Amino acid sequence: MEQGRETPRKILVVDNDEKLLSIILEYLQLCHYQVTTAATGLDALRLLRSENYHVLLTDIVMPDISGLGLIEISRKEFPGLPVIAMTGYGKQVRDLTTERSPDYYLEKPFNLNELSRVIESVLQIK
Repeated sequence: MEQGRETPRKILVVDNDEKLLSIILEYLQLCHYQVTTAATGLDALRLLRSENYHVLLTDIVMPDISGLGLIEISRKEFPGLPVIAMTGYGKQVRDLTTERSPDYYLEKPFNLNELSRVIESVLQIK
């Protein structure tokens, strides 16, 4: 995060893997982001509609609303919101995800430093 920035950037992280969600939450908080987490796409959608976020980081394969559905809805309702998609399910899911046009795609497992670079990159674009 840039020094001198007064309010931390708000990131919504969505993943049904509680362990990974916890790791990402702790790491991004150490990077001085304000982080909210959701374990389902439906919970994430409720949060998106109730608060403004600077970045949406979402898993693709989840119960309720999938990450693909969440990306599609967020593109319609929050067109300026940068979206980072992540999955560990390989090429077929990556191809489906690319059709939804996330700003960036991360293949699990990924390095947390890479995640930080990607977030900073999409924040500078938008």
